[in-house]
Amino acid sequence: MKILHTADWHFGKRLYQTDLLEDSRLFVDWLLKKIQELEVDILLVAGDVFDTTNPSSDAMQVYYDFLKGLVATGCQLVITGGNHDSPAVLNAPREILKLLNVQVLGGACENCLDEILPLPDRSGKIGAAVCAVPFLRDRDLKRSVEGESFEDRRLAIRFGLERRYAQQYEEGRRLYPDVPLFGMGHLFMNGSATSDDDEKLHTIGTLDLFEASLFPPFDYLALGHIHRPQKIAKKDTIRYSGSPIALSFSEIKDEKLVIFIETEGKEITRIEELRVPVFRKLERITGTFEEVEAKLMAYTRPEGALKSLAEVEIREEHRDPALADRAKVFFLTFQQGDIQVLNWKFRFSQQLRTADELFGESTALTELTPKDVFDQWLSENAATDESKVLLGEAFHELLNGLN
Repeated sequence: MKILHTADWHFGKRLYQTDLLEDSRLFVDWLLKKIQELEVDILLVAGDVFDTTNPSSDAMQVYYDFLKGLVATGCQLVITGGNHDSPAVLNAPREILKLLNVQVLGGACENCLDEILPLPDRSGKIGAAVCAVPFLRDRDLKRSVEGESFEDRRLAIRFGLERRYAQQYEEGRRLYPDVPLFGMGHLFMNGSATSDDDEKLHTIGTLDLFEASLFPPFDYLALGHIHRPQKIAKKDTIRYSGSPIALSFSEIKDEKLVIFIETEGKEITRIEELRVPVFRKLERITGTFEEVEAKLMAYTRPEGALKSLAEVEIREEHRDPALADRAKVFFLTFQQGDIQVLNWKFRFSQQLRTADELFGESTALTELTPKDVFDQWLSENAATDESKVLLGEAFHELLNGLN
């Protein structure tokens, strides 16, 4: 069998109020061509199809256009929900999608064994199986106990995760003993390397203690949630595929991938990283105002790519009101067909830290998310790590409830 592992598509993502839907469209067009070229049997998407729990109609259109194109290839699809996804939104067309060989698990099943799925090849013969575990919230793993300590709660959730995967692994091996058994998960693994954007993702506070050794020995574990592609515990068979497009400026240097896996009989015979083309360049441009101005005016985007997006930092020795006014006029009137400046700020070497620098000089309120503001408040006001985690989780639940 031929299987592709990907995750963290984040359809509907906006970067400083600029949407990345065209980037997403180009990615799924490339993915469909790659599926046809390689004659892929199964596509595994490990969470965060959408960037918000209430995706726009345009984001939904990209999703449904992809599904329509995938059905034409004969490839089957397994999708698990991520922390950004609404289980209800993903599950709404589930019964219809089953008829098209698309399996969707938007949220945790009441019986976790219902998340074990056979994976037939194009001839209908079962060539693998998967324990398709979506993003698990606290309530999926345990119930609150009055008087329970913070550490007890952390350990109980970790044990709940370990037990859930162990139960599925044991049943999966019993049901499908003669084929490779895959696992899927959308969670934070201890030791994973994150990008700035990953730091804004909600994770259960206990998951910093969840390590590769706590998973049962799946033949391959397809992970989502972290945007930087990587192996865990230096194992080829435990991987984050990462996001297929750059979702923040901290991902500029990341090579975006999907993972190609080939099986034969009971064995995985091939694991290969397939590089996703760069559809749009993200640039960080620094220097004095004159240097920045010259770089922007001379910039040429790569041939065939979408207009580049930039963060700009102007570095000067002293604060100069006249220069600040000149910069504001420049960026308000800046027109260059190859690059768009999304955010710019000054940084002065001879300057004490001011309140402006909490979020960056010249950062507008519209460029900050509610979580950005809350996280800054939390870092300065929460007394303990425990209170930071508890308040952070409570804020996330409230925010999701408003979406």
